[in-house]
Amino acid sequence: MAHIDQDVAAAGALVTESQERGLQRELREWAHPFQEERGDGKVLGDRELCDRLAAAVSRWVIDAALLGDTQNLHEGLETLRSAYVRLPAVGDTARAEAQVTALMEVMRAALDRARQAELEDTLDPGTRAAMMLALIDEMPGITSTEVKDKLGTDDSQISRSGRALAERGLVIKTRHGMERRWRTTPRGAVAARKLKQRSSAREHAGASAS
Repeated sequence: MAHIDQDVAAAGALVTESQERGLQRELREWAHPFQEERGDGKVLGDRELCDRLAAAVSRWVIDAALLGDTQNLHEGLETLRSAYVRLPAVGDTARAEAQVTALMEVMRAALDRARQAELEDTLDPGTRAAMMLALIDEMPGITSTEVKDKLGTDDSQISRSGRALAERGLVIKTRHGMERRWRTTPRGAVAARKLKQRSSAREHAGASAS
């Protein structure tokens, strides 16, 4: 069974690598016209080309975001930024400049989410922060005092763990009078489920090894 699991994991890694290479190839293709444009509209002054490029980049961003490919998203964003500084917002390049501006915002958001997802995947299920996230997901609106009591920790630890989770966009803290209450964001709820699955898998692996 272990060999089968390893084979499946290896196959999954090969698929991901192939997809990433495909993204790199597509990035080079759609980046070329942006790199060729020098700001005079000789390339991106063509409205039809601009629309095709915008559609191609939009599809590419969706694929990269679904894969959580931070490296390609970062390179794509830098490509657009480089083009943006050369595109006047008037004349023949006005349409291209507007499209690049919109695409940069979408790509920046996709990159931020992908980076946050990386952090979620590296969060150790055994840490206080992970246990706090799971507890908040199970008990929406739980107070800091209740979290402290259930985890058997102190205020400073709750503050540190809560801040780390909030900075990752996984939880929201609200104040009700003198008390602070916690809830998971939609992404936090997904992260909590992932942690539970990883924790269960770790326990299962430990039981199998023994």
